[in-house]
Amino acid sequence: MTFMKLPPELQIKINQYYQARYGGKWFQEKDVMDTVSSALKEQILVVMCSRLLKNVPIFQNKDENFINAILLRLDYEVFMEGDEIVREHAPGDRMFFIDHGQVSMETESYERELCDGDFFGENCVLTKGKHLATVKALTDCQCFSLTFDDFYEALEDFQDVKKEIIEFHLDDANA
Repeated sequence: MTFMKLPPELQIKINQYYQARYGGKWFQEKDVMDTVSSALKEQILVVMCSRLLKNVPIFQNKDENFINAILLRLDYEVFMEGDEIVREHAPGDRMFFIDHGQVSMETESYERELCDGDFFGENCVLTKGKHLATVKALTDCQCFSLTFDDFYEALEDFQDVKKEIIEFHLDDANA
């Protein structure tokens, strides 16, 4: 960071990010997850993330195998207090599930706080549309994200679920 002549305040923010991201444990979750068997990986993700999916209407009452296929595609992300996670009207391609932390969701007409177990950006995972609100981290936040491409890739193996979600989305859009 010094070699790149980053300003001291940015160096501090980078150090804080690594502390929040790894909590003093310097390892990559993805590398660890890649070393365990697929069965164990699925069990770990079910314990860590299945409660997050149960809060989202498009995932409620869905085939357990489909939910597990989605779980295997989630990415872990950390945002620092003050980070702008998404910006209103900016193109988006993923949704977020808050595992731990607080965010503020703002539009011109409302402001709402979200915390552990909440989600945002579902419109973007369904349509690859624009974000409907600006979301900022109020605290350090640990989230999981699901991209549009990963979502539709998982749906390819579950045509009945795909049809149901498309119908749900069309009904919701027409309401």
